[in-house]
Amino acid sequence: MSAVKAVGYVRVSRVGGREGDSFISPELQREQIAAVAGREGLRVVEVLEELDASGGDAARPLWNEAIRRVEAREVSGIVVWNLSRFSRSVQDALNALARIEAAGGRVYSASEDFGTGPNATMLRNILLSVAQNERDRAKAGWAASRASALERGVWLAGKIPLGYRKDENRRLVPDPDAAPVLQGLFERRAKGWSWARLSAWSGEQGRPLSAKGVEYALTNRTYLGEARSGDLVREDAHEALVSKALFARVGVKGNRYGSRTGRLTHRYLLQGVATCANCGSHLRLTSGRGENVGYYCRNSKCEARAYANAARLDSFVLNILDERINAADPAQWVAKIGDDAAIEDAEHALGEARADLDGFLSDTTLRRTLGADRFNEAAADYVTVVNAAQAALAEAREAHTGSFQLLGHVWLQEWGHAERKEWTEKMCRSVAVTRGRGPMSGRVGVELR
Repeated sequence: MSAVKAVGYVRVSRVGGREGDSFISPELQREQIAAVAGREGLRVVEVLEELDASGGDAARPLWNEAIRRVEAREVSGIVVWNLSRFSRSVQDALNALARIEAAGGRVYSASEDFGTGPNATMLRNILLSVAQNERDRAKAGWAASRASALERGVWLAGKIPLGYRKDENRRLVPDPDAAPVLQGLFERRAKGWSWARLSAWSGEQGRPLSAKGVEYALTNRTYLGEARSGDLVREDAHEALVSKALFARVGVKGNRYGSRTGRLTHRYLLQGVATCANCGSHLRLTSGRGENVGYYCRNSKCEARAYANAARLDSFVLNILDERINAADPAQWVAKIGDDAAIEDAEHALGEARADLDGFLSDTTLRRTLGADRFNEAAADYVTVVNAAQAALAEAREAHTGSFQLLGHVWLQEWGHAERKEWTEKMCRSVAVTRGRGPMSGRVGVELR
């Protein structure tokens, strides 16, 4: 009688650098598979070897290939060193076994004999539960280890961002040669430099980056001192290379007005400031024929959507600012840049207040312990703190109305587009545009700070 055909299945979770008694190598698993094949009278036609594969992953290609071969009646069994090699998920394993047994197949284990009698299923399921428990414990241990390392400021990601190096404790520290280049990229982007120009400049400094590479770097929150690993974040893991204010000014992702980020936004000043007087929506830049670029209300439900020529609206608002400057006491126009640190502190305080509120609201154990009424009372206190932090941030931003040094050469010769736009936003509380074709003075309301 010919031997029953089977496939062997070998799995190792992580190969790199592992050795010793706890590491069941592919070679050892193959030896054990050959041994059980001889014991059970099986002919192993092929051994499928899946390395760096989690036992909790039901999408493993070779594991699914072994099951498919049984269902296709190409083989009658799957041979493994241990059930933990087959799967570390009870549910996945039971689903796979049901498919295998429905096709008349069987799983053979070299290190376990759960038999075929009345208690076989119970014993097999116990062994699968043990395998899953071992995986859960390892996963929890890894998560705890990861959290502990992040708390110590250990850099867990692979690639080290431009501007940093790792010290002997595996923490990021500024690279004295590369950090100035990274900071120079942020500063120049804030002045309106294009990605291509920044890429060329970076290459000139001996740190070649593509335009996309520069764009990616300038959205990396690592430069704020943050370290991340999965869903874990530590904000003060290492020394920041840029301030929060500069990072916010440069940031590409998460544009706060949902606006276009193309060439038009680098020519005009009021996108995100100008609003439709009818519905209150922010006007967005839209291009027409030739140079006919305008601000337009894109709220489809607005019954009187406003429109204004972009160049004329910018000029009208800047003339109002110029009149205010010229009419005021010159002593008022001393540099009034404000304190960036005050805004950063207020932003940090608001972030902490929101995090505390979110943590409190998500604590289901505390909710049960306090009861609904006391929990809601305590939540109201957290909300009060958040509201106070928001008010403090608004006050700090109000005081930081921008530099009034645009008189003279600063506006034209020193500031880039980003700085001009930022100053305009800080000076204008609102610019409301009414639908119509009349002069700007008759349909644009400007409220200055």
